[in-house]
Amino acid sequence: MAKIKPNFLIVGAAKCGTTSLYRYLNDHPEIFMPEWKELSLFIDDPFGPLHRVPTAHRYYTLFSKAGSYPARGEASTAYLYNKAAPKLILRELGTIRIIIVLRDPVEMAYSLYHHEYRREGEALSCFEKALAAEPERFNSPAFARRCFGWHANYYYFLRGLYASQVKRYLDTFGAERMQILLFEDLKESPRSTVQELYRFLGVSADFVPAMKIYNKAGELLNIPRFWTDSGLFYKTASYIVNGNLVRKTPHLLRNLIRPQPPRMRPETAETLRRRFQPDIEALETLIGRDLSRWK
Repeated sequence: MAKIKPNFLIVGAAKCGTTSLYRYLNDHPEIFMPEWKELSLFIDDPFGPLHRVPTAHRYYTLFSKAGSYPARGEASTAYLYNKAAPKLILRELGTIRIIIVLRDPVEMAYSLYHHEYRREGEALSCFEKALAAEPERFNSPAFARRCFGWHANYYYFLRGLYASQVKRYLDTFGAERMQILLFEDLKESPRSTVQELYRFLGVSADFVPAMKIYNKAGELLNIPRFWTDSGLFYKTASYIVNGNLVRKTPHLLRNLIRPQPPRMRPETAETLRRRFQPDIEALETLIGRDLSRWK
């Protein structure tokens, strides 16, 4: 039997509303998306995300019932950052449609840190310390091996250098096969933004999904989501089988008792804006959008 393959992907970026977007698309009766977000199959990193789908066979099994759907896709934010991902996707899936969501990189960087601190393995108790540690972490193979989760989730500044990441996809798939959104689009005009995506995917734009925010920053445990999100259930089952739950338990217990991290200092935000500005200007030219609000 021929493999049923996705014909679109949400490739990132992290902490930019991709979970909400994934739900809005998954709600559409003509769109199929597996209940397992962040499959992350098409990266070449041996230290990939803990929740990465274990095999290609398992990946395509998740699409085995998707044959009758005109639009079939998945969402994995690792694909945007990983340099090899565009070529791996092209080689395996062909010239599929690509969706990218981007957010003010300063806000994204702190949100990613907050997520890692509250829910994953970040041990540094303030954002500024984590930023200072980033160059050493990035250049340390030992850190990639021993850190909890995917090492790239601790690169808060580097993940916000969007221009080169987006360019890889434009060079590989072409602008006509891509839809590049801003976090502000989803926040300020969610309905029209999602309906535009429906048209991009070739499905009816008349459908209106339930507009709510999923995976809010800072949520430690979301018990209602656990019981209603079968993908989260499958991930947890996978954790138990492969032993990652044992690794994660100490982090969960620690995160339950420690306080929220301090907010980002105004001077830190100002410094980051200066550091990000050249990349933002390059991105403006690349995607043809005014990003003044990010500067």
